Amino acid sequence: MNTRFLVVGTLAAALTLYVWQVVSNVALPWHEATMHMWEGPTNDAVVQAVRAAAPENGVYFSGQGILAAVSMRPDLADKTQMMGPMMAKQIGIDLVVGFLLALVVLRTGTTTPARTAATLGLVGLAAGLVTELSNWNWYGYDLAFSLVNVAELAVAWFLAGLTLARVHRKFSTAFPELPGVVAQGGIGMDPGARARR
Repeated sequence: MNTRFLVVGTLAAALTLYVWQVVSNVALPWHEATMHMWEGPTNDAVVQAVRAAAPENGVYFSGQGILAAVSMRPDLADKTQMMGPMMAKQIGIDLVVGFLLALVVLRTGTTTPARTAATLGLVGLAAGLVTELSNWNWYGYDLAFSLVNVAELAVAWFLAGLTLARVHRKFSTAFPELPGVVAQGGIGMDPGARARR
């Protein structure tokens, strides 16, 4: 059951994460609302200046408060028009995260989809806060930009938790003699939880 849950749970969680990321980045306006976009001649001038100051792709930092992630193509083509390879990489990232979240569900056990979703959502919130607010604190990321990224991560892990709990419940029903593995010293289930599953 654990191997089958890990395979199906990883795929289901990765799909959930990916769909949410598409919705968050394409359908919702919150990311664009927290970024300043260069357009037209200004964009071309900035691109040329950045390439001159940063001849190789990488992360650049200045003590005056500049942090730049430079990832330009040699011909300086618009990378937003070449989404295929980036989307493929994101699917790979989501598969790894989906697998790790499935392991968390196995180690902590699952009671109800809502509780599992809330648990993973809180963990996602904590992970987002420590990452994004550290970037705000140390590197000057805009606070609104950081908070949107925190919210996106917390919602993503909440939805993945909901999906994983439902998959886990399906496998627990099919194989009742093989419950999830609870880590020693980990979070145990309350006595009535198994009856509710």
